[in-house]
Amino acid sequence: MLALIILALLVIPWAGHAQTVRISYAGTSGYNVPLWVTHEAGLFKKQGLTADLILIGGGSTNIQALVSNELRFANVSGSAPIQAAFQGADVVIIASSYNLMPYSFVVHRDIRSPADLRGKRIAISRLGGITEVAGRLAFEKFGLGPKDMTFVQAGPDSPRIAAVQSGEVAATVIAPPGLFAATSLGLKVLADLGDLGVKYPTAVMVSTRSYLAQNRSAVKKFLIAFVEGLHLYVQKKDFSNGVMQKYTKLSNQEVLSKSHDYFVKNTMLVPLTDPIAIKNALPADKASGRGVEEFYDNSLLQELVNEGFVEGIAKKLR
Repeated sequence: MLALIILALLVIPWAGHAQTVRISYAGTSGYNVPLWVTHEAGLFKKQGLTADLILIGGGSTNIQALVSNELRFANVSGSAPIQAAFQGADVVIIASSYNLMPYSFVVHRDIRSPADLRGKRIAISRLGGITEVAGRLAFEKFGLGPKDMTFVQAGPDSPRIAAVQSGEVAATVIAPPGLFAATSLGLKVLADLGDLGVKYPTAVMVSTRSYLAQNRSAVKKFLIAFVEGLHLYVQKKDFSNGVMQKYTKLSNQEVLSKSHDYFVKNTMLVPLTDPIAIKNALPADKASGRGVEEFYDNSLLQELVNEGFVEGIAKKLR
């Protein structure tokens, strides 16, 4: 009898051994959907991980929580961990699911040309985050300089859209699905940064090097779940849109559908970090003498490719 009990303990998964991991995301833009899909489909649980998803506005705040060991993983734009690494933080990018700039410059109806933006207020989610980076890139495209604009922190998509509608600010920088919500309200798109084709680590998964070194198996399980989630996101549009609706609180099905179509065409099913995207995110005044490989680690994802996992999951979900 004792032998049978021992055998049962060995072969039956023990629920108490599930490892809890806290995972944050920095906003409700559409490039966060693959993470939400992974969680809602139970894929973290499938790998023995009990995941807690937490919304924390602003990339730098997410990184602070990560290095304080309040989180294990954070889904943010690449600028946040890169800036932190320059300051000596123990952070590393372990996956990159979106390597283009999916932001558009949306303006009040009174703005008819880039010249009308001089001296105006521009709403962004948070200073130092990707919306500020996108805003500066847009101004550069317009032939304007940093002194021609004033950035105002205004939080998530909805209050920024409302601020543009009311005329409190002249413009905002926004990604789908918020972009399509804004245009459905009659706001104008002055420029789509995605059309520029500039590589940029817009959506990256970050951990700490110490956690990666000490818990490599857990990080690999996390990435197995995330890669399967990426494939599910791409191939199961109705499920993905339902998840997007839950997290963004948007009910307009056309907006949700357009957002999925916008992101899915450039989402990385094998989220290996692109060194060119990392290079483009390096601060110009700090980049000299630093190799891009210092900021990311593709080794676990490469293991999954070499082991045939990625090919297998693609076949399974077809």
